[in-house]
Amino acid sequence: MRQFVKYSRLKQFALRALASTLNDDELSDLKDQFDAIDVDKNGVISLEEMRQALAKDLPWRMKDSRVLEILQAIDSNTDGLVDFHEFVAAAFHVHQLKEHDSERWNVRSQAAFDKFDVDRDGFITPEELRMYTGLKGSINPLLEEADIDKDGKISLFEFRRLLRTASMGSRNLPSPTGAYYNQNP
Repeated sequence: MRQFVKYSRLKQFALRALASTLNDDELSDLKDQFDAIDVDKNGVISLEEMRQALAKDLPWRMKDSRVLEILQAIDSNTDGLVDFHEFVAAAFHVHQLKEHDSERWNVRSQAAFDKFDVDRDGFITPEELRMYTGLKGSINPLLEEADIDKDGKISLFEFRRLLRTASMGSRNLPSPTGAYYNQNP
């Protein structure tokens, strides 16, 4: 969850879309973790519950302002609480899905991509990005992050790369042509 705060808005939206494709079996471990943090069992994690959970993690103990920052980054609907779907998006590890079952990775990442690609033309356009995210103002900074070939839209390859980089740090990744480059030059 700490890492989720560092992700760009587009990566956060993409991870939420991917997390929404998981089934109950795939979510069971995360459900157990969520339930352990949701002390009052009301189905959401409050700031105080988040503070308590992160305080138990002694090597990584953090200031209250940092806990609030994490909660706000995870809280996509801005209600001041973290529901299970928001929690899953923040706690989900993309590389584990990809490495353990590449076929499932392909199906799940395609389904997440399709949530953005409303017209099913194989690309996420600025208009579709605005529709999915609900963001006002310029979408260009979000688009530029994933648009490797700078054609003004996001392909499935570019979307999958964005998802992988969301949990891989600065590893070298293949470009659409197969050449390798570092995502953080």
